[in-house]
Amino acid sequence: MDEKQKNNREIISNTGFKIDNIRELPEIKSALYQMHFEKNGAKLIWLDRREENKTFAIAFKTLPNDDTGVFHILEHSLLCGSGKYPVSKPFVEMIKSSLQTFMNAFTFPDKTMYPVCSRNDRDFLNLMDVYLDAVFHPLCMTKKDIFLQEGWHYEMNEPEGSLTCNGVVYNEMKGVFASPDAVIDRELNRLLFPDNCYQYQSGGDPEHITELTYEKYKESYARFYHPSNSYIILDGSMDIEKVLAKLEKVLNEFDRQEMDCDIRIQEPVKPDEVKCSYEIGQNEDAENKILLAGGWVYGQFDEQEKNTACSVLADFLCSSNESPLRKAVLEKGLAENVELTRMDGIEQPYLVLVVRNTREEKREEVWRTIQDTLKELAAGGLDHRRLEAILSRMEFQTREKEPGMYPAGIANAMKILESSLYGGDPAQNLCWGHVYQSLRNKIDEGYFEELLKEVMLEGGHCARLVLYPSKTLGEEKRSREEARLKQIKEQWSGEEKQQIIREFSYLRKA
Repeated sequence: MDEKQKNNREIISNTGFKIDNIRELPEIKSALYQMHFEKNGAKLIWLDRREENKTFAIAFKTLPNDDTGVFHILEHSLLCGSGKYPVSKPFVEMIKSSLQTFMNAFTFPDKTMYPVCSRNDRDFLNLMDVYLDAVFHPLCMTKKDIFLQEGWHYEMNEPEGSLTCNGVVYNEMKGVFASPDAVIDRELNRLLFPDNCYQYQSGGDPEHITELTYEKYKESYARFYHPSNSYIILDGSMDIEKVLAKLEKVLNEFDRQEMDCDIRIQEPVKPDEVKCSYEIGQNEDAENKILLAGGWVYGQFDEQEKNTACSVLADFLCSSNESPLRKAVLEKGLAENVELTRMDGIEQPYLVLVVRNTREEKREEVWRTIQDTLKELAAGGLDHRRLEAILSRMEFQTREKEPGMYPAGIANAMKILESSLYGGDPAQNLCWGHVYQSLRNKIDEGYFEELLKEVMLEGGHCARLVLYPSKTLGEEKRSREEARLKQIKEQWSGEEKQQIIREFSYLRKA
C-alpha cells in the first residue's frame, strides 16, 4: 500500500464509510476502493485514477413488475425539482450555468442511473448536491402535476369535447414502439424471460403506461429509491475528503431498510414461434418486408470469457456481407440483411439474430439455411485467422480506452454496475487482458466451434419471432385508444369531467 492509499484510508476511516477492499487495477492505472456506508448499507466504489474529468453517479436497482414504465417516468420526474432546489427544471438551469461536461439519467431494464461529470472541484460538489437532493428529496412525491406532465394525463377542454391522452414519456414511447426493433426487443424479452423482471418494458409500453396510478408511482419510488438499495460510483482525481463529507451529510438522514431486490434466474424455456405485426407507412411497399428474429440466452453476467467470446462469434458470423452466416442467406436471395448482436448489461445476457426483409414463402428456407450453415461451421471449423483478427481488433479498441459517446468515467460506471448490481466483482468488466489471451490460446482447441454448437445449435433457452408489416396497425392502435378513452369519459360524472378540465388547464399554465 503506497502513501496515497494510506492517506485515503485514514480519511475514509474518519467518516461513516467502511472500507471493504482496496486493490490496484494496473490495466486502467487505477486504484479501486470498495466501501459501504455503515448506517444504511449504501454501496460506494471509487476508481482513483489520474483523470481530471471527475464522475459521480448514483444508481438504484429498479425492477419492473409491469409495462407501465414507472421507473422511466420516475427518472424524468426526479429531474423536475427537489426540496433544496424547488425550481421546475433545475437541470436545464445547470446546463446553462454549470461547468459540467456530462449530465443525464438513464433507465435500464433493471436499474436507473443518474451520472454527472465536471473538471472543476467546486462545480463537481455542487452538481453532486443537486443530484443527491433530486433522488432523495424529489418534489414529484408531493406534486402530482410532475407525474402527470412527465408520465401521462388526460386532456379535455370542455365537458362535451373529445378526451385525449398526453405526457412526455407516453409520447416518447409511442415513437419508440413505432420501430420494429422495439417490437423485437419487447417480444423476445417476454418469450425468453417469462418468470422475472426482464419480461417487462422498463421504458414503458404505450398501451400500458396509462395504467400507472400516482399511488403506484409513489409506492415504486418508496420501495427502490433508498440508500440501502443505492450504488454510488466515483471516478477520477478528486478531493475525497470533501466528496465523502457531502455524501455522509445526505446519507445520514436514512436508517437501514431491508431490500427485496433479487432477480430470479430464468430457467431455460423454448416457446413456440410467435407471430406479430409491426407498423409501416400507408405509402410503403409491404412486399418483401417480413422480419425474422431469434434469441439465445447463453449464460450469466459473470462469465466474462464467454461474454467476450459471444461478441467475437457475432462479429465473425454477421459483421459484413462476407461473413459466413450473412453471406449464406444473401447469396440465396432470401433476405436483404442478417444481423447478430449480443445483448448485455443484464444478469442473463443473450444473442439476438435479426433477418430483415424476406417473404413468407422463404421463411422456412431462411431458418433452414441458418441452421445448416451453423452446423457446417461448427463441424467443419471456423476460420481461425479471422477469429484471431477479431480478437486483436477488439483488444486494441479496449486498450485505446475509447468510451464512445460517453466520457470514460461514465463508461466505467456502467461497466461497474453490470457486475456489482448482481453481487459480482466490480472490477470484472474493467480488467480484460487475461480474457483476450485466454481466448487466443483456445482458438486452436476448437473452443469457438464448441461455443457455437452449445449456444446456437443445442441451446435450450431460445425463442423465435416472425414480424409481418402492417399498414393498418397504427390506425388500429389509434382506434383502440379512441374507443378506450370514449368509454372512460362516458363513465365519468359531470364533476369528474370538470376535474379533468381543471387539471388540464393547470398543466398548460405550469
